[in-house]
Amino acid sequence: MREAKDELEQKTIDDVREHGVHIIHVHEDSQGAGFTYSIGLFENYAHPEIILFGLKLDLARVLINNMAFDIKEGKTFTACEFHEGVLDDFLCYFDEVPQEHFREFVGWARWFYKGDNFRLLQCVYPTVQGIFPWERNFPDDLRWNCPLLIKSPKEH
Repeated sequence: MREAKDELEQKTIDDVREHGVHIIHVHEDSQGAGFTYSIGLFENYAHPEIILFGLKLDLARVLINNMAFDIKEGKTFTACEFHEGVLDDFLCYFDEVPQEHFREFVGWARWFYKGDNFRLLQCVYPTVQGIFPWERNFPDDLRWNCPLLIKSPKEH
């Protein structure tokens, strides 16, 4: 287990130990969309961590906590597949994020795991009309909030 050098590091370690997951939220800025990701799923359940883009903190936290609960109960979210039960009435697509994106997006997880020796899935959700970011009719004004670190299902 890693040693904490400050209160934030200790909170991360304690959350992973006590709750199975710690959630990090990065606010939108001029560089890109806001995003939220888990730390601890790989450590505790040998399940990839999960990252979501473009959602408000409260909703993203609820979704990741719900997925963490499902994972604790034995569910597995697998790469290159659509899964139900993440967002009511919508399928979400999951795929493996290449490690080349870890430094830019999941630095706190890199600290926790002492490097890149963990897996990460991006959870991609559709618009309320059921349109995914890789589809031609996805609204241009939403693209900023939905960067894809993964390949679309069409590219597999």
